[in-house]
Amino acid sequence: MTGARFCRKVLLCAPLALLAINCAAAQREIAATHVSRFRPTVRADVIFDRDPAAHFAFGFSVPAAFNVRIGLDAGAGAVQRASGSVASGRLELLARVLTDPYRRARWALNAGGGIGQRFERSAAARTVAIVTVGVDGPSDGFWVPGVELGLGGGIRLGATLRRAPRTQR
Repeated sequence: MTGARFCRKVLLCAPLALLAINCAAAQREIAATHVSRFRPTVRADVIFDRDPAAHFAFGFSVPAAFNVRIGLDAGAGAVQRASGSVASGRLELLARVLTDPYRRARWALNAGGGIGQRFERSAAARTVAIVTVGVDGPSDGFWVPGVELGLGGGIRLGATLRRAPRTQR
């Protein structure tokens, strides 16, 4: 093989070698920063309706896009009736759009919507459409606190704690 041919082959293979090195480095970086896609959520809500309710809920969310999170929450609590408190619960599927998904600011707005099912022992289950607007607060590095105001089976006011990677909401 002549020197010119050898140089041509090296020049042709160099971009492929650089691509392979960059891919390996990217894989190491992804593995080092990997966080479970399922992110736990804890929340407390008060729902002001004809009959007010208070619920504690647990759930999880998954990133659907860089600034969209899909969450599923299950909650239990009580609703206040004229005859007294009655056990109640709920199951909700919500999508939230984040204005600052990478925590560039201490505070960030989010807006969401979805569907929920409310259950009571003394009444038939009812399906509600849900819309929310919220504020995520400063994180301790693992949990992101927040507050939300919304509509869905009444006026809703909630406090949230969501698990998130250090550089995301």
